[in-house]
Amino acid sequence: MPKTQIKHKTQTYQNHKRVCALGVFSRERTDGFTLLETLISISVLVLISSLALVSFINSRDVREVAVFGQDVMSVLRLAQSKALGGEDNSAWGIHLEQGQSVLFRGTSYAGAPFTQSFPVPARLEIANIVLAGGGSDVIFKRITGYTDQAGSFDVRVRSATAVFFSVSIDGSGKVYQAGTAQVPGGTRIVDTRHRSFNLGWSLQGYTNMILTFSDPPNPDIVQTIPMASYFSGGQIKFDWSGNFSVGGQNQVLRIHTTLLDGASTVLSVDRDCRYNTKKVKITFDTRDVATFEADCATVTVGLYGGAMSEP
Repeated sequence: MPKTQIKHKTQTYQNHKRVCALGVFSRERTDGFTLLETLISISVLVLISSLALVSFINSRDVREVAVFGQDVMSVLRLAQSKALGGEDNSAWGIHLEQGQSVLFRGTSYAGAPFTQSFPVPARLEIANIVLAGGGSDVIFKRITGYTDQAGSFDVRVRSATAVFFSVSIDGSGKVYQAGTAQVPGGTRIVDTRHRSFNLGWSLQGYTNMILTFSDPPNPDIVQTIPMASYFSGGQIKFDWSGNFSVGGQNQVLRIHTTLLDGASTVLSVDRDCRYNTKKVKITFDTRDVATFEADCATVTVGLYGGAMSEP
């Protein structure tokens, strides 16, 4: 065989080997993920999904506990508000159980003539009730609003006891929160307490209570309430409650006295921040007592508002 043919065949064979090698290399590059790589990817995805689920469940637990904890505090403050106002000439209290809180009238839950139940959501519970004197009742005294059952209890998730909202009550009847479940941001339930004003002068003899609501850019809305029909005989007291639509939003207030005689007045203003969104100024005839800002947390005492406190 001529040398040129041998050389040509040798070169052709070598070129064929190169093509085969390139083909093998190409197939190795385009075969996709190996089984090990696929298993690792699946494991990472499962881990990320698990962490996301745990975070979601924890966030939901914290929010539910915080929201219901605030609701329980509102019920306690409602009971104290009724006692401060001397409603039905009686003390008022809250009875605590794992699955409910109960508002009642009187000095004892047993045989109370009036009760209103507030169920606990199925996933939550009231636990760790520790009150002075033992028991599970918090009773607020008429007129003063004080209690002999100072103490604390927790609202928590039944299956996640590390997530809790601790409610405390001191001897003055003040209700406040501590614990791991913080109040949700961006809500209007941060401050639902009422304010008391020791005026240093008597409401007796005054004619009108004037509420001035701000609704910018619209003009102020002025509501004048004749006071005469809201004074009760016997034990003299003033007690008004009502609501007005301002800018399409309902504003709900209760303004009443916890002490009223010929020389002095202690005035209580109940204004739940979940519902009241407009600035309001409270005046009796020409005497300005207080201005509540739209944020509901800021209160400015007027020239005749005396000393303000938060029972």
